[in-house]
Amino acid sequence: MTDSLGQQKPANIKAQLQACRSKEETFKTLVTLSKTLPRLSAEEKTEDNKIKGCESAVWLIDQEIDGLRHFKADSDAKLMRGVLVAILSLVEGKTLAEIQQMDLKKELAELNLSSYLTSSRTNGVLAILAKIQVPKQ
Repeated sequence: MTDSLGQQKPANIKAQLQACRSKEETFKTLVTLSKTLPRLSAEEKTEDNKIKGCESAVWLIDQEIDGLRHFKADSDAKLMRGVLVAILSLVEGKTLAEIQQMDLKKELAELNLSSYLTSSRTNGVLAILAKIQVPKQ
C-alpha cells in the first residue's frame, strides 16, 4: 500500500492548515493538499469502501501491516480530498489502539477547518472518523 500522504509529513500538513488566517487561505491550502492524495483505482471505489453520509462521494480503505494502520482514500470533490489528507495525517501509521485513544474531532478542530466544514460536510467527516476508529473486521 503506498503512502496515503504522498511526500507530505503530518507536522507539515498541520502547520500549513494552522497558518491559514481566512476561509480563502484554508480553501487554497486544502486544494493544494488534495493534489498530494493518490487517486484510488476504479476497482477500489466499491460500495464497501464508500463512506455513507458524506455530501460528496468518499472512499476509504484501511489495512493493517505489522500492527500499524495504513489508509488510502479518495473523493470526487477536490476540497474533500484536501480534508482527507488532513484526517489521514493524524492517523496514518499508528496502531488501532493509538487511533482509538485519540480525540480525532478535537485534533481536527486544531487544523483550522471549522470555517470550511458545513453541517452536512461535518456529518460526512464524522462518518469518516467513525470508520477509521472502528474498522470492519
